[in-house]
Amino acid sequence: MLKLDVWNIVFTIINLLVLYFIFKKFLFKPVLNVIKEREDKINGQFEEAKKANEDADNKKKEYEDKLIMAKDEADKIVLEARQRAEKEKNQTLESTRKEAQNIMDKAKADIARDEETARKAAQADIARLAIAAAEKIIKTGDQSGKGSNE
Repeated sequence: MLKLDVWNIVFTIINLLVLYFIFKKFLFKPVLNVIKEREDKINGQFEEAKKANEDADNKKKEYEDKLIMAKDEADKIVLEARQRAEKEKNQTLESTRKEAQNIMDKAKADIARDEETARKAAQADIARLAIAAAEKIIKTGDQSGKGSNE
């Protein structure tokens, strides 16, 4: 039969406690340390991945901001070019209008000068014809006067 001995129970408990402390010192602590190191390594990798993800998000945001800025700059350049082209067009039109006005003014002045020259020439011709007619009348009148007095 089974006999229970107090000393046997006490030694069994002491053996179990000694075995527990030996396992704790030589087995559990190293295993727990390895588990802790792996856990720290995994947490570190998660932190690195999170940091890399945040960096990627930041770079994406910077890229999008630069893209928006580039688009705004391109729109601004196009707008400035359109304004410059409109201004140059207006200046060219104004210059052409002024040149056309100058040509018209010169043409009017030339026409007025030619009219004045033609008028003076006509007056001179009329005066010459009047003098010639007067001379002819005088000559004819002298001859007709001689014939009537005789």
